[in-house]
Amino acid sequence: MAAEIQARHAASQADAAERQAAAASEQAYSASSEASIAMEASQISALEGARVRIDASSPRISVAIFKKNDAAGLADDSYALPTPLLSMPKTGPVKLDHWSTEGSDSSIPHWAWDAFFISHGLLFNFGSEPARVISDGVRFYAGTHPFTGEEIKEPPTTIHGERIIYSGDFALFQVTARKQVDDWVQIIRNKENQKEFCEAYLTFFPADFDEFECRVRIRTTGMPLRYGVPEEVYAIFEPDSYFDVQLEFLRNYPDSPEEIAARLKGDNEELFALLMRKQRIKSIREAISNNESGAAGADADENASVID
Repeated sequence: MAAEIQARHAASQADAAERQAAAASEQAYSASSEASIAMEASQISALEGARVRIDASSPRISVAIFKKNDAAGLADDSYALPTPLLSMPKTGPVKLDHWSTEGSDSSIPHWAWDAFFISHGLLFNFGSEPARVISDGVRFYAGTHPFTGEEIKEPPTTIHGERIIYSGDFALFQVTARKQVDDWVQIIRNKENQKEFCEAYLTFFPADFDEFECRVRIRTTGMPLRYGVPEEVYAIFEPDSYFDVQLEFLRNYPDSPEEIAARLKGDNEELFALLMRKQRIKSIREAISNNESGAAGADADENASVID
């Protein structure tokens, strides 16, 4: 009898110990969850604070496309054309032959000519500080404000080739979305007459330091060529080809507390390492996406074969 009582007492103690252990485990899990939530909230707060700081420090620039030239352009060297090129001569379709140099002033064959679209834009510095501008695929020029008729000077250039846009100033620019004829033809062959895009960029910095930058991506989408008919014609240039222009404003926000810390410390090596890690992750994701798309395409082909 005494042994039975002792066994019950031991079982009761074991049960109590088990409940205590479970309670301690639950408390530890709760504390861990609270710590995790607090850390996540802290990271979100840091990222939001960095975004606010970047927005407050970035140049205040507005950009608009106000004119698209009515016709596509064709030239043996579009880089030699004047800026601004406000209109292009009205011509009909032009038959292009791969090796022909007809119409070229410098004996450049048709495959190396440029087919292009031209649009014109206006930017305005509505901030209180001057801004530096680096352009890629964009040319500035002096001209008339499209809405007020005011004369606008070409923005000054620094010794490093950057443009300076002072507070309250406007600037006119031209975007030439160009590719060589042979590149357009390859796109037609590969994409079956789909539209293709060309991109140009404007990157803005504060006048006296390199942080923080903001960018405008100018994407022009169109197709100025079509396949030749009959087949011996290399391609046909279509001057009345429709094209579209879209602007996208880009900010280089940090996406991790490590990047915020590296930026604040000015640790360029760490920033480069973080950038390379982002690129690797992006490449892996793209490879996985491409593999999944390829597998889906193969399954579709197999299903089509079964149906046939």
